[in-house]
Amino acid sequence: MNVGLVTLGCSKNQVDSEMILGFFKKNGFNIVSDPKNADVIIVNTCGFIESAKVEAIDTILEMADYKVYGKCKALIATGCLVKRYKKEILETLPEVDLCIGVDEYENIEQILSKFFNQKFLIHKLDFNDRVISTNFPLAYIRISDGCDNRCSYCAIPNIRGSFKSRKMEDILNEVELLAKEGISEFCIISQDTSKYGLDIYGKLMLAELLNKMSKIDGVKWIRILYMYLFETTDELIQEIANNKKVCKYFDIPIQHLNDRILKLMNRHDTKEIIYDRVDKIRKMVPDAVLRTTVITGFPTETEEEFEELLDGIKKLKFDRLGAFTYSREEDTKAYSMDGQIPQNVKEERLKKVFEVQSKVSLNANKNRMGKEYEVIVEDISEDEKYFVCRSRLEAPDVDGRIYIKIDDESTKKVIVGEYTKVKIIDFNEYDLFAKVI
Repeated sequence: MNVGLVTLGCSKNQVDSEMILGFFKKNGFNIVSDPKNADVIIVNTCGFIESAKVEAIDTILEMADYKVYGKCKALIATGCLVKRYKKEILETLPEVDLCIGVDEYENIEQILSKFFNQKFLIHKLDFNDRVISTNFPLAYIRISDGCDNRCSYCAIPNIRGSFKSRKMEDILNEVELLAKEGISEFCIISQDTSKYGLDIYGKLMLAELLNKMSKIDGVKWIRILYMYLFETTDELIQEIANNKKVCKYFDIPIQHLNDRILKLMNRHDTKEIIYDRVDKIRKMVPDAVLRTTVITGFPTETEEEFEELLDGIKKLKFDRLGAFTYSREEDTKAYSMDGQIPQNVKEERLKKVFEVQSKVSLNANKNRMGKEYEVIVEDISEDEKYFVCRSRLEAPDVDGRIYIKIDDESTKKVIVGEYTKVKIIDFNEYDLFAKVI
């Protein structure tokens, strides 16, 4: 049978999807990318915030059409939304034939054997049996799962459970196997990357992991995503500064800059810690790029507290910034807080954040004019006029891109999936434009 899968949500979920596809492939199924050719369609859902839930349900219903107009005989929903609302999905979406939550992946063989009425040769999901779905030569490496921070707005601990690191030797073995297959860029991910190793080794081990990964043949770029500032130690910053294979890229979500709101969010950082650590990173790694995320309209946030956030965005000058309105999620502490902010106020504050950040981003990109970078050529634009690229300073999925105009002369040796050297010749708020050196 042919199996097709749609992944929603974050890169952590994407790794699950790749292991699910690997499981089916190892058990003799064909993997297809066009849902109209699939006998089995899987929707791996996200259930983190309200907009993700809506997208998941819409996608399930869209894929259900292939049971009528395609050859699909089974529609399976997996992932985080299923973990949170399995009963409701089965009751309200009869189009779904089977639900498998993230907490059931360890029993996936028994569940699918019963559903398909057949035996499976491979019995579990395996990091080493993934069908890589990212643009070559990139792969995500998930070093842990779950989270212990218990931010008052976040449902992830309820979905993914407590923080749990993978053994270092297993991670290094996975990287080595992928490097032998030609993967050269590795993005390290988890819900709390900087805490890696504390639960199984009794100390923070991310710096050591980076050091050992960089010694594997074929590894070219290592990027760390989602670090907490209070765990970003001097040792870790120094390793990033000194290790030539580690991108000088700090993804450090702060969520807010008012101490009262940070405490209500149950964040471990304070305004002082945030300012101090950002200053230390920039002193120890002068060419670092800093990315963060913030939330607008958290319960009881006053205009003055929001203005404090805006002022901090101007002063800290993050190179990249993502922002979201607060999403009220069941089973979180913030759900029952008094002082819920009206949606229109949350969205107006979000708009102001982006207005402030666009000026910061524009200036950051202006400072890159004339500089030269090695880039990975990811793709060709839809209008086929540009090569779409990233340097060490752009993370996949979340950051702007570097565009090279396609012409017959300077770009004739440029190949998608390979590296080339460029010089920045133009910019806007979020993207850069370059020519091939």
